[in-house]
Amino acid sequence: MASILKVTEITTPDGTGNITVSRPLTGGTGVKGGDIASASPLVIDTDGDYFDVTGTTNFAAMTVAADRQFTLQFDGVLTMTHHATNLDLPGEANITTAAGDVGVFQSTGANTVQCISYTKADGTGVVSAGGNKTIFLIAEYTETQTVPPELVNQRFVNLSNGVIDNTMMVFTPPDDFTAITSATMVISPAATGNAVLTITGEARNDGDTHSGGTSDSIAETTYAGTAVTLDYVDITAAVNGLTVGTNEIVQIKVKRAGADGSDTIDDAFYVSGVFLVYS
Repeated sequence: MASILKVTEITTPDGTGNITVSRPLTGGTGVKGGDIASASPLVIDTDGDYFDVTGTTNFAAMTVAADRQFTLQFDGVLTMTHHATNLDLPGEANITTAAGDVGVFQSTGANTVQCISYTKADGTGVVSAGGNKTIFLIAEYTETQTVPPELVNQRFVNLSNGVIDNTMMVFTPPDDFTAITSATMVISPAATGNAVLTITGEARNDGDTHSGGTSDSIAETTYAGTAVTLDYVDITAAVNGLTVGTNEIVQIKVKRAGADGSDTIDDAFYVSGVFLVYS
């Protein structure tokens, strides 16, 4: 069987009828390579420049040589995390893929990738008009808690001292939701000191068990607060690992270990809710 020479980049003839091949591209423009299993980082193969990405493993970087342009079609839901150099995404926002989404990428250096085009299977824009949006998730009382009289006309949940007490905030993604950008908790302790808190984020969908879906958390740690002052606390790390799809129920739980020796507020600790910024 005769060999086939595929010329993918040429210079002009030199006048003698010769053609100089200056840089053949592995796989050739338009060649579909084998499927790539999602991984962190995502490893871009060299047997083509168009690939199906299978699986649902999130990633924030790619392993790829410099000066390659390649296309990825996603077969499932996963989150690509924006990074200014490693994985530069449109709108500088994370992208949660859907089956049939297609992205075109350029490696401007080894393992340095920019997404130059992204088309969603449902036809919507990858970056919503108007940029990021903010919603406020109100803290909810549990069945064992009562609203203190002084808070009847305000929206604060009291996480009591000397016990393990908790509150929860719940939301479902709006129609224009792509990914969570940040989460900021609003607290107002009755006294100055430290509160010992554990913060957990969970995303559940139809058919998930109580431990199914995706979850993330900030392990038990102390948070400083000033008496009768609104304090804003960054808790984005508790929701970064969530994959949030259509009809997902997302819960953010805040638990105070008031009996812990490191919890020095020794009084009421009020949680108002969470500012959730999303793209």
